[in-house]
Amino acid sequence: MGEFTPAARALSDLVDRVAEETGEDPSSIRTFLDPFVDDGAITDEAIEATVTDVAQVLATAETRVDLATRTRADVREAVTAAPDLAIIEARDRAFTDRLADLRDDVDELGTTLTSVRTGMDSPVAVYRAGVDLHELTTEAQRIVRVAHDLETELDAFEAWLNSAPRRHDALVDEVDAAESSAASVAETVETLQTTAEPDPERWFDAAVQTLVLGVVVDDLRTEAADLREWADREEKPFPTDVDDRIESLREETAARASAFEDRPDWEDQYDTRLETLETELAAVDPPVAWAQVDAHVAAAREGIGTGEPT
Repeated sequence: MGEFTPAARALSDLVDRVAEETGEDPSSIRTFLDPFVDDGAITDEAIEATVTDVAQVLATAETRVDLATRTRADVREAVTAAPDLAIIEARDRAFTDRLADLRDDVDELGTTLTSVRTGMDSPVAVYRAGVDLHELTTEAQRIVRVAHDLETELDAFEAWLNSAPRRHDALVDEVDAAESSAASVAETVETLQTTAEPDPERWFDAAVQTLVLGVVVDDLRTEAADLREWADREEKPFPTDVDDRIESLREETAARASAFEDRPDWEDQYDTRLETLETELAAVDPPVAWAQVDAHVAAAREGIGTGEPT
């Protein structure tokens, strides 16, 4: 642990030292140092026990990622057996990217743990180690949850690949959800149009939702076309009204978009944000990478309704 060693240093003494050097709140300092305390004092043994506990949590995260990776390998067999369609490739690539991100996260946490083990050479460093170990534990637990969810999603993807009824039911569910969203936006727009002084932020939010619905419709059209081709290859029945419903959604979304031409005057910031978002979403081709869309929408909404500078 370097030249400095706690060696049964009283917790109150170390808190005072760290507070004096950092200016941080003593109660917060005490919270992060508390795992290192044994009988009122910070000891090397308590620190090492805490580091060991955190290492076990990280090992659990590594194991969950390994299990998700194995499940991913099993699903690859079903992907290989499926036809070469864009909707399959997009889903498969998304799982690959998410697993790679989780693996990178685990590796980064391992690097952090190593630096914590070797870097506690001053009172402030011990405190910073307590903060790092807390954050490391929280992040490792998140990885465990995400990896478990990813396994579940991979199992569902495999079932989707192996069953035409599952694929078609999922498509119908997506169309149902899009229709509900479109109806909600339509209701909001009608309310705003009949309100004497409508809230500009509500107009903006409805406009954002309408732009996203346009992306949803394009994605549904692509998915329906690929699933219909897949069904034809397998000589399976395909839902008869899906195409008409998607076309109705396209028309309704276009009508909602035109309604924003009659919106009341609002701040230039909204126009700028919408123009940027519209350009970004226009560049998104189906099958849609929804994480990218979410990032664009989050950027457009940043600071809106928070009172922060925009």
